[in-house]
Amino acid sequence: MNRSVTLPGNVAALMAVALAAASAGCTATEPEPKSTADAAPTPPPVVTRTPAPSTPPAPPEGTGEFGPVVARDGDVSAHAAVREAGGVLRVPVSVTNGGTVRAFYEVTVRVTGPDGYEATGSFATDTVGVYPGASWPTEVKVSMPGRDAPAEPKVEIARAEVDRH
Repeated sequence: MNRSVTLPGNVAALMAVALAAASAGCTATEPEPKSTADAAPTPPPVVTRTPAPSTPPAPPEGTGEFGPVVARDGDVSAHAAVREAGGVLRVPVSVTNGGTVRAFYEVTVRVTGPDGYEATGSFATDTVGVYPGASWPTEVKVSMPGRDAPAEPKVEIARAEVDRH
């Protein structure tokens, strides 16, 4: 069964233009290409190379992203305490496994100050441990009930037990 459709003149002309444009690689939204004789020569693209950023300078010895190291016991480093609201001291601690096998750490940090101020906080890396060469940054928050945090607390690592396996 053959059917032929007769289109009005303007629709047929539009379809013929669209088919010719499609076969020429043009779409209705693209302008018709100009002849090469009319076009000015296109300059070559400009390539600008941005130098790779240099590595940032290393922090001074004994400091890190948490500030100066104030106590160290083996792989465990405690950094200067930071005062927070409510008499709380936040002590950043970093553990860097210097061994050749995975290690699990149990650490207790003690903070002391004048007039008998003493507060401790602990953490453990018992879930997955710390892989050789890897670091485990954390923090311990300590406070002594009914006391404000001292202005110049003394931070020490009271216990740093390591189980390597």
